[in-house]
Amino acid sequence: MSWKLFSLFRSKNQNPNIKAFVKNAFGISAGSTSLYEQALRHSSAAQKIKPGVKNSNERLEFLGDAVLDAIVAHYLYNKYPTIAEGELTKMKSKVVRRENLNMIGYTLGIDEMLHLNLGRQEMHDSIVGNALEALIGALYMDKGYVTTRDIILKILKKHGLDSRVHDDIDYKSKLHEWSQKYKRTLSFKVLSHRNEGGASHYEIALYIDEKEYGKGTGGSKKVAEQKAAKQACESLFKS
Repeated sequence: MSWKLFSLFRSKNQNPNIKAFVKNAFGISAGSTSLYEQALRHSSAAQKIKPGVKNSNERLEFLGDAVLDAIVAHYLYNKYPTIAEGELTKMKSKVVRRENLNMIGYTLGIDEMLHLNLGRQEMHDSIVGNALEALIGALYMDKGYVTTRDIILKILKKHGLDSRVHDDIDYKSKLHEWSQKYKRTLSFKVLSHRNEGGASHYEIALYIDEKEYGKGTGGSKKVAEQKAAKQACESLFKS
C-alpha cells in the first residue's frame, strides 16, 4: 500500500517516544524502554551483537509468540471447560492467525513506530504483526505474565476475541455441499473494498442462481464470505 511507503525511509538513528507509545498502546508505564525499542527494531535495521545474533526483534518475537499462545489457550481453557482439545486448538488458531495480528498491530500504531531500513522495498503487513508479538514478549519481560495477560486479553476482546471463537461453523462449506447436492450455482461478488487505518474492509454478497441470499463484511474476503454464507444459511435453513 502506497500510504505505508513513508515509513520506509526513516533514519536508522530515529529515537521515537517509546514511553508515550507504550502508554497509549497498552495503558502502562514502560519499566525498561530498551526492551520496547528492541521489539520495534526490524532485522533490516539491526546490528550484530554476537555471531548469529542481532539486536533485532526476532528473539522477542519468538518469546511473544509463545506468551500469546499461552494467554489465549489459558483464556479458552477456563472459559470453555467442556470443549475438547481439538476444538480448543481450532478456536485458538482463529484468534492468533497472522491476518488478525497484522490488523491489531496497525490499530495500535505499531507501523508508525517501527525502526526499519528497507530501502525502497515495500513493508509487508507481517512485519507489523511480528512486531506486535515482539512487543508482547517485551511486555512479558518488563511486567510479567499476569499484567501481560490482562493487557493482551483486553486488546483481543476489543478486536472480537469472543465473536471469533464462537463462529465455529463453516457456513461456506455447508452451502457448497448443499448447492452441489441440489445442483444450484453458488457465487460471491465483492461489493466494496477499502482501507482504513491500515486495515482492509470488504463487503461481499452471496448469490445462489444469480439471486442474492446474503451479505457480509470483514477485514478479509474470507471473513466477509463466511458472514455472507452464514446469513444465507439462516435464510435457507430457517425452521
